[in-house]
Amino acid sequence: MKSVLIFGSGSIGNHMAFACRKNKMQVYVTDISKKALNRMREEIYPRRYGSWDNKINLTDYSDLKKIKKNFDLIIIGTPPKTHIKIYNYCREKLSYKKILIEKPISNFLDKNLKTFKKNIKKDLVFSGYNHSISPSFKYFFKNIFKNKQIKKIEVSWCEAWDGILNAHFWLKNQSESYLGDYKKGGGALQEHSHGLHLLFLILNKLNINLNKVKLANNFIFSKSGQKKYDLFANFLGFHNNTYFSYKTDLITFPAEKKITVLCSNKKYEWICNYLKNHDLVRITSNNKAINLKKFKKTRSSEFENEIKHIMKTNSILQRNKSNLNPTYAVDTINLIKKLFKK
Repeated sequence: MKSVLIFGSGSIGNHMAFACRKNKMQVYVTDISKKALNRMREEIYPRRYGSWDNKINLTDYSDLKKIKKNFDLIIIGTPPKTHIKIYNYCREKLSYKKILIEKPISNFLDKNLKTFKKNIKKDLVFSGYNHSISPSFKYFFKNIFKNKQIKKIEVSWCEAWDGILNAHFWLKNQSESYLGDYKKGGGALQEHSHGLHLLFLILNKLNINLNKVKLANNFIFSKSGQKKYDLFANFLGFHNNTYFSYKTDLITFPAEKKITVLCSNKKYEWICNYLKNHDLVRITSNNKAINLKKFKKTRSSEFENEIKHIMKTNSILQRNKSNLNPTYAVDTINLIKKLFKK
């Protein structure tokens, strides 16, 4: 039986634990907080999945060294500020085959990104941008590049705090965690970086490097005590006859997660959560839909698909061809750093 160690017993830790159990893996979860581990067992997991799974092993961080295993997979699902620190700890202290680091790969202020980018060249590390390997996005991605004249790309990744806090029901508000502090990895750009990562993938295919293109951008910040976060952010650019824009916020309800690509004679749309448990790809020509394809999914299946993808990827060469290649994740956070500095 494959074994997995999950750092963090919050929202993502629960999602990953369930997904790994669905993939018939032996699951260990660790956290620096005993209260958080208890909350996972008594509240979060039963509320999401019906009942606690006694085959999940909860281990206090101080007891981690007692587990003598060569883990098939380690998942880091802690606050972004701690990601690379825990990754370095795993490299030094633990035995493993692969590591998955949840998005964003770190907070934009992390000074260890350059060293991290060097280490991952020879280490099977993946980033947690699971929308990029969804059947719906892969179908959309394949179709847009059948047309060689992409003129315009618009990405919107907007969702109000209510939607996010519903998944973190134990928090009174965003200020109780890193979510409400952009310096720790919170705020719209970092929390909603899924959409930014998808834009990166499309532009990379067009040989457009976002980190080297001049961008116009805007921010609206919100402050609570000593913390502040970007409530709204957008940017736009033009390169190689292609216009592209990105918009994200923590205001929009219901959530809008959408990519639109315009070509000379067609419009391509990818809509995440078009309906409950469904994504949609729509291709339009002359204002008439010529291709309309719905993709059924569940919240759990998104993570199950991610785990399956990683477990089937067994070499650096394969990983480098994957959309979960952490180099893209590092480029994404470096762009966020660039935007915040402007």
